[in-house]
Amino acid sequence: MRKKMFVVLLVMVIIFALNSSLYAQETDPAKVVTAMADALNAGDVEATMVLFTDDAITKASYGDALPPDSTIGKEQVRLGMEYLVENNFKIQIEILLVLGDIVVTRSKTWIDETIQLGIAPLEYIEIYPIQDGKLKGFISIATDETVAKIKDALAPK
Repeated sequence: MRKKMFVVLLVMVIIFALNSSLYAQETDPAKVVTAMADALNAGDVEATMVLFTDDAITKASYGDALPPDSTIGKEQVRLGMEYLVENNFKIQIEILLVLGDIVVTRSKTWIDETIQLGIAPLEYIEIYPIQDGKLKGFISIATDETVAKIKDALAPK
C-alpha cells in the first residue's frame, strides 16, 4: 500500500513539474526574443502572442523605400502576426547585444512577397524591450542594403 501511494505521489509530482515547466514564462530577455522567433517560424500565432504585453507596440522603418508601419496594442500586433504566418514568414535572428531588458538583433526575414520579388532575405537591426519576461514590442530598422533592394524591386521597369 505504501509503495502504491509513493508511486502515485511520484507520478503526481512529475506531472505537476512538467505542466509547470510548460507554462513557465521565460525571463531571460534573449530567450524571450528567441522564443518569439521560434514560435513565428513554427507558424504558431498563439505561442507568439503569449510573449507580448497587452500594450505592445511594433514599428518598422524601411528608410525612404516604403512608409513606416506600426501596430499599437496586442490585438493589432496579433493581426500583424497572423498576416506574417499566413504569408509563410520566417525569421533568423542573431543577437548582437543584451543591455538589461533590451535585446538588439540583426535579423533576416523571408515572406512570400519578398521571395516572389527575388529580394529575400531582407535584413534589419531590431530592438526588443522586455518587461517581466514579455515583449513590450519591437522596432525594426531596415539596413541600407535592404532599403536599396526594396527600392530596386518597386522601381518601374
